[in-house]
Amino acid sequence: MKRFLFLFLLLSSDIEAQQPLIIDIISSENFSERYSAFVNGRDIMDITDFSPSTDGSHLEIVEMVLLQQALYLGGETKKVEFRPRNWVNTTEFDSLIDGRSLMLARTMWHEDLLDYRGSLYVSDAVIKFGQYEAGLYVSVDNQRAQQLIPSELNQLTVVVNPRWHVDWRALVNTPVSVISYIGPWEDMLAMVETQVVDAMMINFSVSDHLDLNFEGKLFTPLKNVKVILPDTRHFAVSKAHPQGKRVAQALQRGLTVLSERGMIKKALQQSGFINHQTSDWQAINQQMVVSQR
Repeated sequence: MKRFLFLFLLLSSDIEAQQPLIIDIISSENFSERYSAFVNGRDIMDITDFSPSTDGSHLEIVEMVLLQQALYLGGETKKVEFRPRNWVNTTEFDSLIDGRSLMLARTMWHEDLLDYRGSLYVSDAVIKFGQYEAGLYVSVDNQRAQQLIPSELNQLTVVVNPRWHVDWRALVNTPVSVISYIGPWEDMLAMVETQVVDAMMINFSVSDHLDLNFEGKLFTPLKNVKVILPDTRHFAVSKAHPQGKRVAQALQRGLTVLSERGMIKKALQQSGFINHQTSDWQAINQQMVVSQR
């Protein structure tokens, strides 16, 4: 009997060891396709060049890779399997709090996590204070907006979801006219395309001219101005999930290794998230950064 029990426990342990880690990604965005195109069959641990293979925002793909590298370096050797799920936005944490989800493969704003630290393990900052910069994107057909100079930005209407607390706080500390809209990101971009509003704040595209092509519609950032989002970004892991504590500890160990090797900053620079093209552009909310440093 003891022998059978031992074999059963051994078999159960072996099955558990072979089970992948299920980590959520947002199904409404084409992360799976873009991630597969970037990895292109390579072993995750062999990726040291984060230069983008497609235009648009590359940060989400970089974070998916860094997450897996950190887990492995921290001692978590299970394979990661990404599960597309309908997240309304990354400030709603119900599935993490009740343990239905282990974690989301995207960093989140520290401000949004503060009220949930009793339910979530929060990693050290992946994106540090002052590193997250964004442009004011307008339709390429909106010539009036593109011709505005910095002293005329009070004439620019910018749509933002007030539930995006850091975005909202950044924009209300600029000269622009902020338009509140609670709804999907895609709807807001459609408002910009039809010029119901002038602009939307988006982290810079990695294309040569910083232009963003979304479903055949072209958007361009106002030149020589940018907004700094005044917060840090972190991975969050569910405390209620059975694998949460182990994964959070491995993740933190691995992120420390990546940071010490300079890999996180290198990835953010190579990917275009820290964008050399906009390094000398005027931050129109610079006072927020100065006041918090």
